[in-house]
Formats: sequence, structure tokens, C-alpha cells
Amino acid sequence: MKPEGNKNCGKCGLCAAECPVQAIPKDNPASVDKEKCISCMHCIAICPNHARQNSKVILFAAEQKMKKAC
Repeated sequence: MKPEGNKNCGKCGLCAAECPVQAIPKDNPASVDKEKCISCMHCIAICPNHARQNSKVILFAAEQKMKKAC
């Protein structure tokens, strides 16, 4: 679960500045370094344009797994 920017990304750089592990490049904030990302989802929470998201397929799979566990 590594959130990436979508077409709504205004490249403001807030997510890159706030990322605790610097997984979002300042020169291309719509992308993410999947090796560095710790899936904290802070970038999703602070994005003023709601431009960062996870893959819907991955979210669905995680939801199904959680339903079984809970």
C-alpha cells in the first residue's frame, strides 16, 4: 500500500515536505519511492487536493483480509 499522486496533483510539494522517510521526491511529488515508503498514509491525510491514493484493487484486497481477521 504505497500511495501515489493522481491527476489532481498540483505539485505543491506538501506531501514531499511532510513525508517522514523522504519517500516522495520534491521535484516529482506525484510519484513515490516504494522502497522507502512505510505506508503511514500521512501524505493522503495532508494533501489539500486529495490527489494521493492507493490502488483500489489493493484496498479491496486489504479490506477482504481485514474482514476475515475481524
